[in-house]
Amino acid sequence: MVLLKHTCRGATLPSSPDILTFPFKASYLCGLPLACLGYRQLLAYLEQRIATNAKTFCVTLNLNILRLAHEQPLYAEALKSAELIFADGMPIVWLSRLWGRMTASIHPLPERLPGCDIVYDLCRRSHEKGYRIFMLGAAPGVAEKAKSRLEQTFPNIQIVGTYAPSPQELFQPDLNEAILARINRSSADILFVALGAPKQELWLYRNYERINPTILIPCGASIDFIAGVQKKAPRWLGRLGFEWLFRLICNPTRLFKRYILQDLPFFCRLLRQGPLASGL
Repeated sequence: MVLLKHTCRGATLPSSPDILTFPFKASYLCGLPLACLGYRQLLAYLEQRIATNAKTFCVTLNLNILRLAHEQPLYAEALKSAELIFADGMPIVWLSRLWGRMTASIHPLPERLPGCDIVYDLCRRSHEKGYRIFMLGAAPGVAEKAKSRLEQTFPNIQIVGTYAPSPQELFQPDLNEAILARINRSSADILFVALGAPKQELWLYRNYERINPTILIPCGASIDFIAGVQKKAPRWLGRLGFEWLFRLICNPTRLFKRYILQDLPFFCRLLRQGPLASGL
C-alpha cells in the first residue's frame, strides 16, 4: 500500500475511528498523490480533519488544473504542497485506470469526486453539525446570493462571512492582510475560495500559514452554481465525463479556448507520452 504523505507540510495521515482506515492508498498521477477514496470516505475524512483541527489545503484536480501545473512551475509547487488532492474530473480518473495497468505507483481511482458536490455537502454538514463557513470570491453579490439560497434550504447553516475581493486586493500586501483578518475574525472552520484556477490555489499557497480555517477548498464555479448564476451539468453527464461539454455549450465564448484549444490537446499528449513521461 502506498502511503499518502504531505509533500511540503505535515506527516502521514492519521488513523480514523470512522469508515476510513489510514494510511490509505495514493495514486501518483503526474507526480501528484491523489487520494484513492470514495465520495463518502472523502467527506468523512474532511469531517475528521475539522474534529482534530488539522489544517487541510485541498486540491480538486481536473484536466485544466493539471495542464496549468505543467505550464507553470510555481503552480505545480503550490499543488504539491496540498495535504489532500482528489480527482474532480473524469479524465483524471480515466488516466489513473489506464496508467494503473502500466505502473505500480498508479492505482485506479474508484470514482470522480466533484468539488461542487463536496462544497454543497459540506454546507449540508454545516446545517447538521454547525460547521462555520466563509466564502471568498465569485463576482460581487454572487456569494451573498448563494448564502441566501443555502439558508433557505438549510436553515441552520452557519455561513459566517462572504467577500468578493478585487484582483488588486489579492496582491497588495496591506489589502490582502485585511482579507485575511476578515476571514480569521469570522472563526470559520471551512474556507471556500472561488477565484478560479490558478489564482485560488496560488492565493491559498501564499497565505497558508496565516489562514485560520481548518478546511481550505479552492472551488472554482461552485458558488456560481449554488447561486444559480451558472447552470450545473446533470450529475449523470458528469459521471460520463462530459460535464465540460455541457459547460462549453452554456458558455462557448469563455470556455472554447480552454477546453478545445488547450485542454484537449494536452490530454492527447498525456495519452501519447504515458505515465513515466508525464510527471511535474
